[in-house]
Amino acid sequence: MYKIQLTDIFFVDRDYSRNHPHMLHRHENVLELLYIADDSGRYIIGNYEYAVTAGDFVICNANIPHGEDPFQEHHIQTYCLVLSGATFDVAENERPIISLGKDNAIGALLPKLYHMFHKQTGYSEVCRHFALGIYFFLQRKFLERTANPRQLKRERLVYKILDYLNEHYAENLSLDRISEQFFISKSNLSHYFKKETGLSPIQYIMQRRIGEAQSLLVETPLPIQEIEFRLGFNDSAHFSKMFKKYVGVAPNEYRKHFAERRRR
Repeated sequence: MYKIQLTDIFFVDRDYSRNHPHMLHRHENVLELLYIADDSGRYIIGNYEYAVTAGDFVICNANIPHGEDPFQEHHIQTYCLVLSGATFDVAENERPIISLGKDNAIGALLPKLYHMFHKQTGYSEVCRHFALGIYFFLQRKFLERTANPRQLKRERLVYKILDYLNEHYAENLSLDRISEQFFISKSNLSHYFKKETGLSPIQYIMQRRIGEAQSLLVETPLPIQEIEFRLGFNDSAHFSKMFKKYVGVAPNEYRKHFAERRRR
């Protein structure tokens, strides 16, 4: 008898995702296989952010932080299989996403499996066997993908670039500087990076800066001009414009909102 058990199946539609995005979190002792049923967006697993689209399975191993990108404009519709006693052997520099294409048999099966698991009695063992079949199928697909050295090389390059951007995002970075650092053309840099993350390198840098600005505004008493300077903004108007674009309010309003919440 397999030790792997199906402990739950979740379904989240676009409207719920839009109003209640599931931010970065993690689970102990369970593997989550998150299926993107419709639309596209970005999802964070561990220290990296990935572009996801309909037909993708996202592998979320136990104790690995994962969640939706709070800055994304589109919100994804998902099914999630929760398995205990199961894991994927995903290296730190491997993309934990398996793409099956929008129209695939597993995607068509998941709504029926969800209904069977939650609405019909006496089907728990049947559901478990279906879930095991999906798990072992995805294991095989993952092994097939990791056997492609060209794809692995490209993915590992993007992870190195992400590490570099996470360390230097507050500096005056440009496509020229990044491409020179990694001995790659600007066009290939942009293409590979966007394919893996859903963002251009410059968009990623801006989101990192704005995310850090949010933290500094809430967690420190630093003047806004000091925050701008620390994050590489040389123009207050540009900082305010970018902050409002991504967050929806001006920096001073954002700080005021959280200060008022603390006083309640």
